[in-house]
Amino acid sequence: MAMRDDLDRLRASAPDGGLAGEIRLSTVNRVARLRVADETGLAKLHTLSDGGVELSSIMDLRVGQVVQLDLSEMVSMTASVAAKDGHRCVLEFEYRVNCAELLRGLVAEARSDKGRPLRLAAGRIRAEGRSAKGVHQLQLDDISQRGMKVRHDGSLQAGLRVSIQLANGRELQGIVRWARKSTAGLQLVDILSADDLGAVSRLGDDTSNGLRGLG
Repeated sequence: MAMRDDLDRLRASAPDGGLAGEIRLSTVNRVARLRVADETGLAKLHTLSDGGVELSSIMDLRVGQVVQLDLSEMVSMTASVAAKDGHRCVLEFEYRVNCAELLRGLVAEARSDKGRPLRLAAGRIRAEGRSAKGVHQLQLDDISQRGMKVRHDGSLQAGLRVSIQLANGRELQGIVRWARKSTAGLQLVDILSADDLGAVSRLGDDTSNGLRGLG
């Protein structure tokens, strides 16, 4: 079945036709943050309309579930899962919006000094850093596609290049942009994808290739 047919079938499965018939604006390379129950993660945003969005998320969403949808650090709304096909979902807004005006505002925000990558609160997930100065015991406060804020043992210094191993075994390369007594901000060398940060709980999953001895 063609992709267009897949999308039409997904929309048609939503109550009252979901977003069928609405003008949908493409949102190339845009991500959103989903928060539901005790899970949070990034999703790939495909289209935006006055009544809702189409997106892809690796989170275990259920039809009828209410989620908090953050399109930026300044724009948040409540939505519900109207339809789902695999990782592809239709979310309907609690209150309708002017999607063209909303998208223009998001673009303007991203270009301004207020624009920030969406951050995920990490709940002190443990990690290990290695640099020319040795091993660093870290805890993640938050993480975004471009960086992270960590708590450290006082050994990080601005300008230091660090190899970070997360509790799930994922290795990242970063540069310390600022450091204080017990906190530091790292810029990541490679940008993380929405799937990489699709569910923050997976960053702390140490059931395979996880860290050992970080007590």
